[in-house]
Amino acid sequence: MKRKQKRKNKGLTVFIFAVFLACAVFTVYMESKHVVIEFYENPEVNVNETADNYQFIKTLKNCKILTEKTEIDTSKVGKQSIDLEIKPSFGRKYVTVYYVSVVDRESPKILFTDFWETTEGEEIDLLKGVSATDNSNEEITVTIEGDYDFKTPGEYTLKYVACDSSSNKTEEEFTLKVKEKEKVVATVAPVTQPTPTTPSTEKEPTTKYETVTFTTSKGFSGITRDGVTYIDGYLIANKTYSLPSSYGNGITGETQKAFNTMAAAAKAEGLNIYIVSGFRSYDYQKGLYNRYANRDGKAAADTYSARPGHSEHQSGLSMDVNSVSNSFAKTPEGKWLAANCYKYGFILRYPEGKTNETGYIYEPWHFRYVGTDLAEKLYNGGDWITMESYFGITSEYK
Repeated sequence: MKRKQKRKNKGLTVFIFAVFLACAVFTVYMESKHVVIEFYENPEVNVNETADNYQFIKTLKNCKILTEKTEIDTSKVGKQSIDLEIKPSFGRKYVTVYYVSVVDRESPKILFTDFWETTEGEEIDLLKGVSATDNSNEEITVTIEGDYDFKTPGEYTLKYVACDSSSNKTEEEFTLKVKEKEKVVATVAPVTQPTPTTPSTEKEPTTKYETVTFTTSKGFSGITRDGVTYIDGYLIANKTYSLPSSYGNGITGETQKAFNTMAAAAKAEGLNIYIVSGFRSYDYQKGLYNRYANRDGKAAADTYSARPGHSEHQSGLSMDVNSVSNSFAKTPEGKWLAANCYKYGFILRYPEGKTNETGYIYEPWHFRYVGTDLAEKLYNGGDWITMESYFGITSEYK
């Protein structure tokens, strides 16, 4: 009897152990199949940036997502709740929710002119052609900070300021120069008998220039006469070839006429093209360059501003149009000019990626008049050729 009881107890023990072992194995197995879905901590996306409901998932194990991959609405700043339907390897499907913060930490971009000039008493609109864009696509108002007076001659350093609804602020410095109005003084010469004098043999000092002829590496004929260099008949002003300090008195008549024709053609297509910086004298360019060099250093200034005597603006053949900003290239006016200016005799003087040839950074706002024949050749079907490359000349300060 005792022997049977022992066998019964032993059998029960074996059974309980087997059940325990089975439970342990099942637990381990189920744990290996445990659903793991982990999201990145505090996920963020910039306003109007493309994002989808999958990209913030860090870990996904033992399940699959039934919800289709779709783009998140990032048009407004704030929190977005994202619902995902999950199907575990074992068990029923369920919905999990996580949140994505749509943020705006990008400041507006201001399209502006960095220099304005007028004469005392003549007011000008300092906000003409000035605008701001923002990644939020909201309308941004540009204001002016600083004191100035159109009635008082002087040079005023001012700022354009733009701020979006997320308090991202941009400030861009510009200069207003109010020139003194020329005063005309009438004088009456006294009636006196002339006093005999000995004619003076002294003359005002003048700069003498040698006439030099040369041939470029591309076989074009060049000549430097009275301090001005022409190659194949085209005036050249760059880092290698300079202009005398006395040269120039405004945009040439032919250049202005061609620009007016081009602007009229653009207007017919609903575009507004205007000159924000045309002729610059030697003295004006000297002051402008020195300000840049003092602010950014001479090496940096040389990449975007010409030293006095080396600026195309002094030639009367060049101008900056609409906005001195790289973003101008993306505007309707910028795109139109890049594709059509050659038809009116203008070239994009400093194309993108040609700094090693021109000596200057990409300037989508700077255009030079050369006439339609050369302009079409340099346009090159949209792949601009520089004057330096075409004529086989350098643009390097000596």
